[in-house]
Amino acid sequence: MRVLIAEDDPVSRRVLQATLLKWGYEVDVVCDGQEALESLQREDGPRLAVLDWMMPKMDGLAVCQWLRMHNEGPYIYTILLTAKSQRDDLLKGLSAGADDYVIKPFDPGELQLRLRAGKRVLDLQAELISARESVRIQAIRDPLTGLPNRLLFSDRLFNKLAQAERSGDQIAVMFLDLDHFKVINDSLGHNVGDELLKTVANRLSANIRASDTLARMGGDEFTFILGDVSDEYPIVAAQRVLAALSEPIIIEGRELFISGSIGISVYPNDGTDAETLVRNADAAMYRAKERGRNAYHMFTQDLNAIAVERVNIVSGLRRALEREELVLHYQMRMNLKTGVTPGVEALIRWQHPESGLLYPMSFIPLAEDTGLIEPITEWVLKAACQQNKAWQDSGYNKMDVGVNISPRLLHRSDLVHTVENALTLSGLEAKYLNLELTETAIMQNPDQAVVTLTDLKSMGVSISIDDFGVGYSSLGNLRRLPIDFVKIDSSFVRQITTNKDDASIAAAIVAMAHSMNLNVIAEGVETLDQLNFLKSLKCDEIQGYFISRPVSAHEVVHLLKEGNPPLTHWMSIAA
Repeated sequence: MRVLIAEDDPVSRRVLQATLLKWGYEVDVVCDGQEALESLQREDGPRLAVLDWMMPKMDGLAVCQWLRMHNEGPYIYTILLTAKSQRDDLLKGLSAGADDYVIKPFDPGELQLRLRAGKRVLDLQAELISARESVRIQAIRDPLTGLPNRLLFSDRLFNKLAQAERSGDQIAVMFLDLDHFKVINDSLGHNVGDELLKTVANRLSANIRASDTLARMGGDEFTFILGDVSDEYPIVAAQRVLAALSEPIIIEGRELFISGSIGISVYPNDGTDAETLVRNADAAMYRAKERGRNAYHMFTQDLNAIAVERVNIVSGLRRALEREELVLHYQMRMNLKTGVTPGVEALIRWQHPESGLLYPMSFIPLAEDTGLIEPITEWVLKAACQQNKAWQDSGYNKMDVGVNISPRLLHRSDLVHTVENALTLSGLEAKYLNLELTETAIMQNPDQAVVTLTDLKSMGVSISIDDFGVGYSSLGNLRRLPIDFVKIDSSFVRQITTNKDDASIAAAIVAMAHSMNLNVIAEGVETLDQLNFLKSLKCDEIQGYFISRPVSAHEVVHLLKEGNPPLTHWMSIAA
């Protein structure tokens, strides 16, 4: 630590300097109070000073008084060196602002102790300042990424809006939500999730202007303040952000992919206060998610009504389970060799008290975003197993029931227990339950998926890969997975008789799946031509409106009893 010695007597000055150097201090030496004040006022000046009371130009007492009245920098600890030993004189020195004193002729041991005391005070003060700064930073900064948090974001947006009101500039607010981050966090762990968020934060920071603000609002949500923008700049900024996110992220030797959905609102057209701009950007972000994610969307006034509707749907959906408003419909499958019905797929509907029967696309995406998909999927599992067991107990031919498993549930550690519980409660044999999972969900963490699916297969349930062909995996990846069925996505079936590419893709899927001893189910079959074409490819089963629309459990019984007219007609032709 550096110590300033201010002493006009050259002998005393040299003795003090030699003594402090011997004790390991760095020493600055001056001859009068004016020089002492100049030295202490420097930004890099000493913070501990030994001042002789009696000095020319400005005495030590005056230096202490000035420091306590005018010093705006770090605290300076002062020790008066004085021949005055009377109590009143010493109190006068302390009242003037001195922290301590040493009486001349000084005792080296006493001086050393008082210097140590001063150093401890300064060290403690530095720690206190550091702690206060840490608390201040924690109050306005996200501890994981170091980005501004919600509080600092709101403050900056408020200031930007005040400036824009005076200048007439446009301001844009962008709201970014990472797509399917919860799946990564749940399947790979919070440590990987945290590293991913930090990497994302760095990429986002590198793709905005220095004058813009990037903040983490919490979880996987980030917000931007783009000041003084043209009509085009928010779109350019959103495109740049999405491009930055598209690059793979390597964490612990694992290559991860993430995307984001962005909503944009602009001052003053989309709102004149912070709350409205953020709310409208959030509404636009949800529209981007609804349109397939990995996209941006500008706010429009019609989104206000949509946002209100979304809030109402989520609120109603939370109560739907309690009020038993959710129901299952079932779509039958058909074996193309035998014409029998080997199983049905359970499809959820919401019997809304005001809006009537709602289809999954109107509420399942929101259930995914809010986490409600987990209890909903658990309910579907239990209800589907119970219904299938009821059909069997009524004497109908035994068939399997297919249940779609949410990606969030797939990567949850207790999925096996959840399935086991549904089977136990219903009394249904495991071989009559078919779990349908999308290839995209599986490939988000294929290693864990292999473990989970293997455990499920050991219970006796069958596994289907749903919507195959629309993700980024290949049939080669399926060799590792303990699955039974591949379901060709309806988008390839729709034009299978008129589009050579779709026909080729379907043929390739059937051939390669059969080479791995997997059965193939074609979804979305609506015409006899499609059925006959798929039969020519040796596709195993079909599902679609040509066989049956999704119907209630009661109507399934009717179809099982009476048969399906289009199917009966085809069977007669085929015979």
